[in-house]
Amino acid sequence: MGRRLLLIVKNFPPYRTEPNTANLVKYLGRQGWKIDVLCSRPGWGVDTGGLTRDEAQLKALHPSTTVYPVTTVNPVHGLGLLMKGRGKTASPAGRRSRRHVSFLGRLFRSVLHIPDSEHYWFHPAFRHGRRLIKSRRPDLLVTSGPPFTTHLAGWALKKMTGIPWVCHSRDLFLENPLHTPWLPWRRGLDRVLERLVMRGADAVTTVYPEATELLRRRYGGPGQLFRTVRNGYDEEAFAGAEPVATDRFTVLYGGRLAADDADGRTGWSLLDGFELMLGRRPELREAVRLKLVGNIHPVYAEEVARRGLTDAVEILPPVSLGDMISLELGADVLVIILEDSPKNWFTAGGKIYESARAGRPVLGILPENAAARLIREKNLGLVARYGSAEEVAAALDALHAGVVSGSLSYGGPERDAFVRATSFERLAAKFTEIFGELVG
Repeated sequence: MGRRLLLIVKNFPPYRTEPNTANLVKYLGRQGWKIDVLCSRPGWGVDTGGLTRDEAQLKALHPSTTVYPVTTVNPVHGLGLLMKGRGKTASPAGRRSRRHVSFLGRLFRSVLHIPDSEHYWFHPAFRHGRRLIKSRRPDLLVTSGPPFTTHLAGWALKKMTGIPWVCHSRDLFLENPLHTPWLPWRRGLDRVLERLVMRGADAVTTVYPEATELLRRRYGGPGQLFRTVRNGYDEEAFAGAEPVATDRFTVLYGGRLAADDADGRTGWSLLDGFELMLGRRPELREAVRLKLVGNIHPVYAEEVARRGLTDAVEILPPVSLGDMISLELGADVLVIILEDSPKNWFTAGGKIYESARAGRPVLGILPENAAARLIREKNLGLVARYGSAEEVAAALDALHAGVVSGSLSYGGPERDAFVRATSFERLAAKFTEIFGELVG
């Protein structure tokens, strides 16, 4: 094929945030695309709390791929950290006195964070993107976000150069639960910005059919392409992986559990349901283990100890992708959690694809959203309503009984077809078809 594309994405190996973009680039390279990746190298003031280094992903890229990291700085965040005195613990009185500051902070962010908290990425992305278009002469521009700032840079480059542009929206902008403008006028501005981007792209791709249809209805114009290319899993990551042996029935959650103002409400449903099940079935206490692996906030260890569950709940630090897959292959149930928010309607989470490939039943602790429907439609496991300890306990009990007895209805043709369709190799081929519609 020999076609060249320019991909602009904020975070890319050697920084590992979400694996989907890097894996798609790997397989697109193998399918004949010459890819230039423009990405950010975190500089002063850029929050790197959610980033971990993974050199293996960088080494796995095809030789035809060239990565152009650009050092970015976030002076607003950096100055804020200096003024705040990072790491200090406030007294209760101090926390109360900061409520007014928090209110002013939200107003400040509404004015300054346009379109989002990573607005500082726009100018480096646009400036270096323009240089790469001039020097490397790509056939196609692809932007992958969030952050939405990346897509604004793509819109500006499209306007300036006329290059065919694919906007790959991994999460929605207006419906993103992490993006909640404080001032009413900002909501109006955000709608304008989203309309500019979506109507300016030659093709819009999302990872959920529901999101694709929403954007098509809102913004679709003559000749525009709207397509769904789901997240997925890397089959090569499973090659040679060996299950980790366990001495108990193991319920595994792998990922991140943060703490919010309610001290970690994200994982409360799981802990509540697990504790309720053990209270009703005390004979399972020495036969079942809940394992939490990843960036787990310390509040969870404190809560496990307070509830007297240290003999039944194990918390482990983050592990490599290969080690996580081995843990998944050795577990009996894999847990996926999404908070109950109307803005999570279209979210399925990346772990669902890896979990389906691992061949273990899933417990989805979810609102009634795309992920819940996916688990039911593809027969991937059971769903319990987020916030309901009763439903979580019942689902855990049913999964334990079904797995141990061999009577659990799981998998089948629906799951098998879903797994085949969501390997990154197949997803990259789908992108190639979309690109071909634009550049031949």
